[in-house]
Amino acid sequence: MLDDQPNSVAVLLIILVGLVMAVSLAVYGCSTLARSGDRGHRLGTRLRGCTALAGAAAVATYVWGAVHLVRDESMTDQVCKNAASPAQAAHISGVDVSYLPLHLNCHVTGGGSFTAAVPDYVNPLLVGLGLATLLLAVFAALASELRTRADFTKETKR
Repeated sequence: MLDDQPNSVAVLLIILVGLVMAVSLAVYGCSTLARSGDRGHRLGTRLRGCTALAGAAAVATYVWGAVHLVRDESMTDQVCKNAASPAQAAHISGVDVSYLPLHLNCHVTGGGSFTAAVPDYVNPLLVGLGLATLLLAVFAALASELRTRADFTKETKR
């Protein structure tokens, strides 16, 4: 009945690598923010720390969504039946999995489909955190460039 099951090895690898990345980014972000207080309140340093923390939150959100895909065939079938209306539950013909955006799509005989397993808030939160990370990275690069130019100007005037 169910044709494209979540690949358990891939999902577990995503979870393992994602957890390592999230923890690493969080540690880097916190240590960078802690050091920024010692260096005369540099904006670029603070922005890099915030970028790392936003990235850690985005990765952790993705891992949280991937955790919901860890299930065997009978569990996937049950998740689809639980998410379906009573009329659709008997007519589920298969599933497909997408890892970006993260979802488990349950297909119904005769056309149509609906999502199950991954909480509805995961993908919009992932987009928001990804955009925040990108914007913070751009501002951090800009602040570092402006700081470098200011330092260079001071050096050339001496």
